Amino acid sequence: MSYYFPRYSIKSEAYREAWGHFAGRGILEKTVAGYDEDEVTMAVEAASGLSWHDEPGYLATATVTGPRLSTTLVTALGWEDVRKADFTGSTNASGEALLSCLDFVQARGGRALLVAADRPLGSPADRIEHRLGAAAVAVLISPDGGLEIADTATHTEEELGESFVDAGRRSRGLGVVEVASETVPKAVGKVLRKHPDRVKVACYEPDGRFARGALGGLVEVQQIGGNVVELSGDTGCSSPFLALMEAVSASRKGDVLLLVTYGGGSSVASILRVSARPRTPLSPRKALASGRIYLSYLQYAQFQRFLAVGDPPSESSMGAYLSVPSYLGSIRERYRLLATRCVECDHLQFPPRAVCLKCGERNFEREPLSGKGEVYARTVISRGSAPTEFREQQDLVGEYGVCLVQLEEGPRIITQMTDCEPHDLEIGMPVEVVFRRIYRQEGVVRHGYKFRPVSS
Repeated sequence: MSYYFPRYSIKSEAYREAWGHFAGRGILEKTVAGYDEDEVTMAVEAASGLSWHDEPGYLATATVTGPRLSTTLVTALGWEDVRKADFTGSTNASGEALLSCLDFVQARGGRALLVAADRPLGSPADRIEHRLGAAAVAVLISPDGGLEIADTATHTEEELGESFVDAGRRSRGLGVVEVASETVPKAVGKVLRKHPDRVKVACYEPDGRFARGALGGLVEVQQIGGNVVELSGDTGCSSPFLALMEAVSASRKGDVLLLVTYGGGSSVASILRVSARPRTPLSPRKALASGRIYLSYLQYAQFQRFLAVGDPPSESSMGAYLSVPSYLGSIRERYRLLATRCVECDHLQFPPRAVCLKCGERNFEREPLSGKGEVYARTVISRGSAPTEFREQQDLVGEYGVCLVQLEEGPRIITQMTDCEPHDLEIGMPVEVVFRRIYRQEGVVRHGYKFRPVSS
């Protein structure tokens, strides 16, 4: 299991200073995606945190408001033969994705990967927006995993008052806790009747009181796992699996866990037994308890594009424009840093070229680069001097750094820097590649590589 949180957070006090109140019940602060982050980039980060021996047989992705994740994820990870499916439309998409992974593993005996990522947005003046955070999780499901799925149950019924996504891709809705008080207990009751063992509960939580309200009549308060939502906010489809990772981090062999997902009038309840301590990263709560960069509400509004005026510029610069055929033709290089090595003279080139710059031959082999290197030269692109594709970025978040990076394997590449202050960049600083949103061009978001300083 692996998760990814953006490095930024905003505290409830920042909302109170800006709006006079904060509507996220039980939430002290929430995570915030960076300007160049979205569901796709966070999904890649979470999946990249797992250790791979070979590609899984099946990939299921879940997101409430974002685009379908699987195609970009498969390309970014370098897979070719994996079966895939996307689940979206409600926070229960992660529960539906889990069931599909279990079906694949039981039918074929292979491994399945579940990736859930969300950065739900609401209208700035809507109370629901106050609680919305950002995160991604990746869970590898196999017959020999450390968690055994002992039983699952579902329940669905028509309800009003749900959260939903409007035509502007904004989250809206009222009464989530109230309607869940019918659906969630019915799904949970089906598995608890068969498995009366005392369980630790990991539940989807839109706020700090949801789990207690929805499950109050079925389990005791102390059985409900670590309250990750208190520090992350409502992270949509990733929320129940963050709670599961928190519960697993404090579990021992033989413990029984109850995973509950909910959304769209449906709930999935799963009983899991800890057969061996699964390999998990630092508990989510501990990860969120330190090393955060806190934003003011103005900075938050800039990152969320609340202050953007109209659409990004439609004109294309000569320097940054890349036609759709050219972009698609070089997408593996942009997503995975694939270089070419000359078969004749062993010269390594990035970006790949049709002719070897050293010997002039045309016979190459593909070779992935490590993505590690150091700053060889640097500059800061100040306001007014960026290509038109980056005008919105400069209008909202200001100047940015561009570096010539000396890669460990030898090539030097020019790249935009992220996750740092541009004036803090220094020659010789160790850096690493990261998958990020580059810009929107011709109505489509384009992704690719940037670099960031290596965290100490």
